[in-house]
Amino acid sequence: MKSMSLLFLAAFTAWAVSVVSRDLATRKITNLSIKNGFKILAAGLAVFGFYTWLGYTGRTQSYLNLSFYGFFCLHFFWSALAGVILWYAEIWPAGDAKFFILVSAALPLANPYIKSFPGYLFLSLLINIFVAASFWAVGSHIASGFSSASPSDFFSEMWSDMRKRLSELGGGGNWFAAAALALNMGFLFLLQQVMSLEARGFISRFFSRADILFFFMFILWDKIGNVFRSKRWVYISAASYLLYFFMGFFLFRPRLLGLLVMAGSNVVKFSLLLFFGRFMLEFLMEKKDTVYLTAAELEPGAVLSSKAAREFKSNPVFNGLFDDCFKDGLTEEQTAAVKGWLKKLAAPDPKVEVVKGRPFSLWIFAGAALLLALGRNIAGLLK
Repeated sequence: MKSMSLLFLAAFTAWAVSVVSRDLATRKITNLSIKNGFKILAAGLAVFGFYTWLGYTGRTQSYLNLSFYGFFCLHFFWSALAGVILWYAEIWPAGDAKFFILVSAALPLANPYIKSFPGYLFLSLLINIFVAASFWAVGSHIASGFSSASPSDFFSEMWSDMRKRLSELGGGGNWFAAAALALNMGFLFLLQQVMSLEARGFISRFFSRADILFFFMFILWDKIGNVFRSKRWVYISAASYLLYFFMGFFLFRPRLLGLLVMAGSNVVKFSLLLFFGRFMLEFLMEKKDTVYLTAAELEPGAVLSSKAAREFKSNPVFNGLFDDCFKDGLTEEQTAAVKGWLKKLAAPDPKVEVVKGRPFSLWIFAGAALLLALGRNIAGLLK
């Protein structure tokens, strides 16, 4: 089976390299490329399935047993769910999400004994992808700062941008709002701690992994972040904290303080991850690809910068038109609305901030290569 895995890996790698090279040149992954990748994956599964049949009929000694295919289906489900969430969360365009799903699904065929398969392999791949992209973004940004005409001004501006973004995340200087946000998130992580201890079966295994909760909150923050700032959630959290201390005093008094401290620790970890792993990475990766277009230059398919997308979502003029602003680019309706808005502005020659397409397929491919080479995610090497 090892030779079959190597042949599949070679064929799939050749396809993936062609997708990445085309994406670097055109900033787009075509549906035809995705179909070809799916055909290679299906062909690989068919060949492995044939060898499984040969094994169960006693005609070969090297084959994958039937349980592998059940694990593969579970892994494919998690990969597909993660890809859809990454697209819906406006982090990747649909092409990158589809490419990720196929690359993730191919990993257990390239190495049936790969670690974290089937439950958390998709998460290990995502960690490698974003860590590799983070190292590149931060390293290249710092290098460009040292090579600039005035490094001190460069880093002063970057520090100013970081403080401004941190202030926005913390409620714009409203310390009460920032504290409420921390307490509201703390309640969710406290609930996770309690359920991981008290629940049984699948729910216990799922909730015992705080990193799974980190992942979904990290990816979906733009969609769910405002929920934690709502008054309703404040009331729910306050009532739940009171119930927690009352019930905890009688049911799990020895663990009462420990669970609370652990929940607070997870809030701090997630806050740092959210700020540096998403907002600052997003800022750094978009900074050099940002361009400004007039109403005449703006066309459907243009990708708004994260800053522009946030501003349009909060602008009542658009009446919720940008609540879903996917990385596939502006629709015709959104483009027309932005053009009309720009023409009504009093400023001379107003422009909208957009970014050139980012070929993230390179980092998806690099993350998979690192996972196959190292046998684990990069973060696991730091333990």
